[in-house]
Parts: sequence; C-alpha cells; structure tokens
Amino acid sequence: MVDISLRGELWDNDSADVLRWWGFRDITAPMDIQAALDAAGGDEVTLLINSPGGDMTVGTEIRSMLRRYQGKTTALFQGYGASAATLAATGCQVIQSEPGALLCYHNPSAVAEGDYHDMRRSAEALRNARDCVLEVYTAHSSAKSREELIALMEKNIWISPSQALDYGLIDEIVGLPGVEEDPAAFVAAVGERIRLTAAMRQRYQDHMDEVRRDTEAKEKAKCALARLRALANF
Repeated sequence: MVDISLRGELWDNDSADVLRWWGFRDITAPMDIQAALDAAGGDEVTLLINSPGGDMTVGTEIRSMLRRYQGKTTALFQGYGASAATLAATGCQVIQSEPGALLCYHNPSAVAEGDYHDMRRSAEALRNARDCVLEVYTAHSSAKSREELIALMEKNIWISPSQALDYGLIDEIVGLPGVEEDPAAFVAAVGERIRLTAAMRQRYQDHMDEVRRDTEAKEKAKCALARLRALANF
C-alpha cells in the first residue's frame, strides 16, 4: 500500500512553484498527486488528507486523476478536510475519516467587482458552481438527497465524522475499537488563505531569469574552455 499526502491548500501547478520558492510547504498541486500516482504504479493507494481546501478546479482535477487510477484508492481525513479537499476525496473508491477530524462542506465563494450586471452574473456563476459541487457529492452512492446537502452547505460549519457519515459523505470512521470521538478535538476554524500577489510572482520570475542566465553563462564558459583545450591539443 502506498500513502499519498494531500496536505495544506490546493493550488494550480504554476502558483505552487511560486509559493514553494517563497518558502510555503503545506500546499498541494495536481502535479504532486499525478507524480505520486505514477510512482505507485497501480498499487493500492491511500490519500492522506489534512487540508482546508483551496481552488475548486484543482480539487476536481485531482478527483479525476484518482478516478482514472488503475489501483484501489482510499481517502482518509486525518486532521481536517474542507472545501476543495472534500471534492478531491470523492475520486477515491472509499472515503474514511479518523475520529475527531473536522470536516466542512460549503458553497463555493469568489471575489468579484463591477456594476450590478457583473454582480448578478457572478452570483449566477457561483450558483452554477454550487450545482457542480452537488453533482460531485450526490454521485457518491450513499449521499443524502440534493436538498439535504444544499441545507448543509448553506450552514458553512464544521461537522464531525459521525455527521458526515450520516450525510453519506464518507463511508467509514476508522480508529481504535471502543474509542469514541472527543468533542474537545474541535480547536479552531480555518484562517485566511495564503495571498499570492503580483509582486511575489514577479520576484519569482526574476529569480528564475537569474537562474537561467547563470546556467547559460556556465554553459558558455564550459564551451569556451572546451574550445581552448581543443586548440591546445591541436
């Protein structure tokens, strides 16, 4: 069995490269999951999740990767799982949770600007995105009705693994036999998402340009040295 970590916020591949250069470690990108699945080579895998979510489309992309994987797949919520991380988990054949994990299923959100026409279009787009999320959740064989899931997502609250099991959003709660879930495990809510600014992207691009120039200079120096040696041996 192969363990694959889905840890921290979900970002697209390019943004993940920038954030890692800035020192952020608790992030996951599609390329990370794809590389791990390729390395697993069809063996049984367990997706270990401790994530507040992030980009909805990244979550659904990872879901698709897991659905296409040839081996058996299991998702296990360890610390907490929310938002896009719950979408990624549905790509696995079995969804489990540790006792005491914090789970959150909510409506998609976004930032918009413009006049009232733009706001109306943004609201409609978010409602459509909500419907896409519902399609993912209701595709799980044991999930409750669409209306019940809408009511849950409207609340935007943490729920326990026992509640998620009742909603049919997970399949099993794993742990030591006879050990009940401890309500004291509820400790905190999700903080603000990492901010990836244009300045950060530019600094990263400047760094990569410098690395490229340094590499090119070293290659030119090697070529020049090789030519000198060739002339000396002529």
